[in-house]
Amino acid sequence: MSISFQDLKKINHSNIYFFLLIILSVALPLSKYVMSLSQILLLLNWLIEGNFNKKLQILKTRKSIILLVSIIIIHFIWLIPSHDIKYGLDDIRIKMPLLILPLIIGTSKPLNQLQIKKILMFFIVSVTFASIICTFVFLGLTKHVITNYRDISIFISHIRFALLINVAIFCLVYFLISKIYIISKFEKYIYVILILWLTGFLFILNSSTGIVVLLITSYILIFYYTIHLKKLLLRILFIFLLILFPTFLIIQVTNSVLKYYTIENINFNNLENYTIQGNKYYHNKSSRLIENGHYIWLYVCEKELNTEWNKISDYNYGGKDLLGQDIRLTLIRYLASLGYKKDAEGIKKLKKEDVRAIEDGYSNFIFKNKYSIYPLIYKIIWEIDIYNKTRDANAHTLTQRIEFLKTANYIIKDNFWFGVSTGDLQLKFNQYYNKLHSSLIKEYRLRAHNQFVTFFITFGIFGFIYILFALVYPIILEKKYNNYYFIVFLIIAILSMLNEDTIETQAGATFFAFFYCIFLFSEKPAEINNKATYLNK
Repeated sequence: MSISFQDLKKINHSNIYFFLLIILSVALPLSKYVMSLSQILLLLNWLIEGNFNKKLQILKTRKSIILLVSIIIIHFIWLIPSHDIKYGLDDIRIKMPLLILPLIIGTSKPLNQLQIKKILMFFIVSVTFASIICTFVFLGLTKHVITNYRDISIFISHIRFALLINVAIFCLVYFLISKIYIISKFEKYIYVILILWLTGFLFILNSSTGIVVLLITSYILIFYYTIHLKKLLLRILFIFLLILFPTFLIIQVTNSVLKYYTIENINFNNLENYTIQGNKYYHNKSSRLIENGHYIWLYVCEKELNTEWNKISDYNYGGKDLLGQDIRLTLIRYLASLGYKKDAEGIKKLKKEDVRAIEDGYSNFIFKNKYSIYPLIYKIIWEIDIYNKTRDANAHTLTQRIEFLKTANYIIKDNFWFGVSTGDLQLKFNQYYNKLHSSLIKEYRLRAHNQFVTFFITFGIFGFIYILFALVYPIILEKKYNNYYFIVFLIIAILSMLNEDTIETQAGATFFAFFYCIFLFSEKPAEINNKATYLNK
């Protein structure tokens, strides 16, 4: 039995389109393969549907679609002078969601708020399911081997996953506070539980980007709703909270810095040379590396550390901890953090929970407290301190980014007007790392980790300005500057772009294009204010 083209045209393509959007939303946190397949099927459905005269008319009148699609056209134009055409074509392939999704979603019937909510509900369920599976991985209930927190996110990059979690959280918040949707008490309880769970999971995931995005987005939203509060007492209360939060952070950071640099008083001319067991200490008097104000490389006897550690742990002294770090270095830092000498006596003072913490990769006892803000601040201070003292940024997330941006700055200076081209981005970074004699080893010589800087390097000042225009002007054309979904997504996306090359990966490009388009081209809430009964079905 064969199916003719006419039979294909009789299919309800609108329903297929909506179904495939749901599949894509579910795939975002779970499967790159399904993510790609659903977009291919969306394109096929769009082509088979036909109605090209109508779609062409929409393209002519809806300039926002043309602007978004032109971003990929710019990539093709800037591919012409590239030396590495293969890299450029692969980059364009990764970013194809920026072409496919605006074209399909923009020329299709606008999604109403019920459809948006259904898509988001499937997305939230998918994110929640992924977070539960990742928690099982974290607890060691699966066969996955964890060497660091990034390994917990087994489906996509932990940073991309953290962004999806943020979108899910703020969509749930809107379901609770919006007057558009009529929800039952049971639904409210479910939404609150999901918000609490996903927020808690962000800390399990230990994604600094995700946590910072959550805090800043929350602060912006609270500020926005505070200035629109009609009740004076409530407005004063929230203004007080808005002032209190940054004040609290400033005090915490200030106290943390002062605490970090409160260093033990050591007479370097009167150091003990031998342990109680008569073995010689190693003292590196020139090293000023510290943990909790205690010098790491004073009073170190690795002969005793080796012997005593192997008596109390199955993790060999010469091996690795669960995060893939050298056990010996983790142990020495951990002992220093407690103010113990790095010898047999120091090992004997360790409790069982300390041994387990060292095996897990904790280099400082304060990191055992996962629910305190101090360890997060301490880690940032420690990385900056190490970088200032050694200029070594390898394997340190924050200070690596300093090296990335320093290198990017030199590339921009030499390629200010027209950039380095679509295909030569990584090539130029490699050249400049060598030219600047960067301390980063090859493994860590990455790109800018800032999407705006990456655009500037690739396309120069003219291309950079145009891409910003192509991303921002559609918001004005479609009048989405008051749309909760779109604005919250945009805040999350912009914050991520300041810290990551968000759309330089398939998952990131799809994340951005999908939410940007379904929120940008959706039906305006004002158009359905009288559909409360419909929305409650």
